[in-house]
Amino acid sequence: MLDSGMPVQLIDARPQHYVSRTQDIVEGATWRDPERVQEWMGELSKSEPVVVFCVYGFHVGCRTAITLRDAGFDAKYMKGGHFGLKAIGAPVRAKAIP
Repeated sequence: MLDSGMPVQLIDARPQHYVSRTQDIVEGATWRDPERVQEWMGELSKSEPVVVFCVYGFHVGCRTAITLRDAGFDAKYMKGGHFGLKAIGAPVRAKAIP
């Protein structure tokens, strides 16, 4: 999806305690606290797919994507997470966490 150039909302759902100790975020991603998904999901568009990732692509990303799907979003989680994206050479930038 990301390589195709189609519009996609990329959500970094790494837990706050993890993100607070890191220096980077994948380019094009927006960090959102997975514990507060009910608060920020209204900022997303239901007309574009949502791809969620966490640190390694397991529990947190899955849980967040399921919550979004239950709310009517076309949401998927990314296996491999942040580390997987970096391993395949995804560009990263210095983070700016809200």
